Amino acid sequence: MQRSLETEKIEKHLDVIGILFMVLAGFSLLMVLFIPVHFMMMQSVMNMDFPRPHEGPDPRKMFKEMQSAFIVLYVLVGVLSLAFGGFLLATGINIRRKRHFTLCVVGSALICISFPLGTALGIWSLLTLYDKHTRPLFAERTALGDADFLD
Repeated sequence: MQRSLETEKIEKHLDVIGILFMVLAGFSLLMVLFIPVHFMMMQSVMNMDFPRPHEGPDPRKMFKEMQSAFIVLYVLVGVLSLAFGGFLLATGINIRRKRHFTLCVVGSALICISFPLGTALGIWSLLTLYDKHTRPLFAERTALGDADFLD
């Protein structure tokens, strides 16, 4: 079966989009490694000896009271970064494999919140996914079932 020029162009676009998703997923996952470093920097700032005016609250005491909230916040940011990066990675892999169309659309819409690069990539991927030549490529892969060894 001979593919049209438009279908080949869409396949190239999907490959590039999938790779860009994986790159942005890598950056998101790399951010997780920076979270403990940032936490240690904040801890050192909080433990500094601040000049204290004669009146008013003690900054060290305030920071000690907020420490548990900071820990919860850092853990939450870490978990969300891992989840976001993992979802973007799954989206990129599935776009390149032309599988799980709904997951690819949701991932493309989700990456739009990552302004400005993610927004541009999300819009481009959504436009490509909803092109009339793209849907048959995903349906073609689904017809093969789970036979990934045919790639």
